[in-house]
Amino acid sequence: MKVLNTQLTSRRQRRGFTLMELLLVLAIIGLLMGGGAAVYSGIMDGAKATKTRSKIGTISMQIQQYQAQKSGKLPSQSVGLNALKQIGAVKTEEELLDAWGEPLIYNIPAKKGGDGFDLWSKGPDKLENTGDDIGNWITP
Repeated sequence: MKVLNTQLTSRRQRRGFTLMELLLVLAIIGLLMGGGAAVYSGIMDGAKATKTRSKIGTISMQIQQYQAQKSGKLPSQSVGLNALKQIGAVKTEEELLDAWGEPLIYNIPAKKGGDGFDLWSKGPDKLENTGDDIGNWITP
């Protein structure tokens, strides 16, 4: 009976977790959170690229509408996208920014194969003429 009583006493005394057990659980949770943050970041970058492609498509259509209204003339390089403000197609300056907060770039005549004009974003790295640029041209 004495052996059984000693086992019950030692079990009752150990009610909490040890520091090592708590640290191990926290480390595992930290690893899971870090992996989740990396996946979330990739998803957000993809969403921003999709949003920018959509915005470029919309503004390209507005430029083509401007061209139809102005007897086939595209906005000049000097006027650029501000021409869309003049006809009321764009209300705010924010509509001319990509998902990373950078202004969209308009170039006439087209150098990269756009619709008579190039319209593009510098992409997430915010550097011009790099592989992550998003534009109205078809990429190979």
